[in-house]
Amino acid sequence: MDVFRAGRTRPRSSLLTLLVSVVALSGLAGCHGEQPTAWSTSLLARTDKLFDVTHVRGDTFVAVGYNGRILRSETAGASWVDIEPATTWSLNQVDFVGDRGWAVGHNGAVIHSRDGGKTWAVQQAETMKTLMAVSFVDENYGWACGDESTWMWTDNGGETWNVERMDVSQVGLSEFSSLAVPDIIYYSVQFLDRMNGWMVGEYGNVRVTSDGGKTWGAQHGSLLDELVARGGANDVMTLAAFFSVHFTDPMNGLLVGGGGAIATTTDGGEHWSWVAREGDNTWVEGTEYDIPALHMYDIGDPGDNGQIVTVGMNAAALGTGNGGRNWGPVATPDGVYTWINGIAFNESGKGVLVGGKGTIMTSSDGGANWTLIQQDVAEPEEEAAH
Repeated sequence: MDVFRAGRTRPRSSLLTLLVSVVALSGLAGCHGEQPTAWSTSLLARTDKLFDVTHVRGDTFVAVGYNGRILRSETAGASWVDIEPATTWSLNQVDFVGDRGWAVGHNGAVIHSRDGGKTWAVQQAETMKTLMAVSFVDENYGWACGDESTWMWTDNGGETWNVERMDVSQVGLSEFSSLAVPDIIYYSVQFLDRMNGWMVGEYGNVRVTSDGGKTWGAQHGSLLDELVARGGANDVMTLAAFFSVHFTDPMNGLLVGGGGAIATTTDGGEHWSWVAREGDNTWVEGTEYDIPALHMYDIGDPGDNGQIVTVGMNAAALGTGNGGRNWGPVATPDGVYTWINGIAFNESGKGVLVGGKGTIMTSSDGGANWTLIQQDVAEPEEEAAH
């Protein structure tokens, strides 16, 4: 089975996390007992897995997934074209800067588009590790991360990639956990410019750089401090994996991950605060949030007054209007029970989310309401092939 982001999680922090992970592994990888969705189309089937979607420009979006699948829409997700794949390896994430795009995936796969996602070509990276995420800030500078502490960077648009291995952070690393944590899967990376970026992954690791990746610090110490203050252990093995990091500006950031874990920062990550932790909806004293104990995989930002949407297992979708301090359920269609792994918005608040069983949903109101798309995907035009 080709297992993507959630299925590759190796949480060892608690029985709850283990049980949720078993559900994710069986459901998300395709060996599932999930109830059927309303989707029915000749080209997008129950066996399709879409792992990510990104905005290109205007109403154009690109989605990627299992076996190198690439879909492209110029109608904000209402209709799609099936693009000729450049690889048969599954693609985990895709990112665009203007018409230039990059997607990364299994076996070190990296592919690149110069025409807004109409055609794609392979780029060579000297690694066979699974790559989980990619982030570009312009047409030249980009970073990717993945399995076994692997990360890599380019300063020439991916013509060449420099592959490196992240040193294990010593923050919260006990003598016992140092033996159990020889390497870490990094699931998400985001750079705001050529210098400042974050990378997150297993065991609650939050890594940060201010020099383009020449050196990396650790920011998950404040999360451990909060655990210790409530009687917990100062040990990274008590932390669930973080699957996505998203900063709206250099100061305000958000993390989501295993078992409904959510954390926020307002000072660039110098201090992170728990909103919820592995199903604990009363983490902040005297408050209660409607956050299910489900893995949350991706974060979408409509760019409107602090509105943010996060998506995850069992079609879970949560929204916040104040940068992540309070959360509530988002209106999604009934009868959808599969995982949602990718979400993206354009500048006008139109959104697309994608997931298992060929599921695609769209929103026209900044993610407050979602509609399940039920139509055939068009074949690519001859000139779009390569």
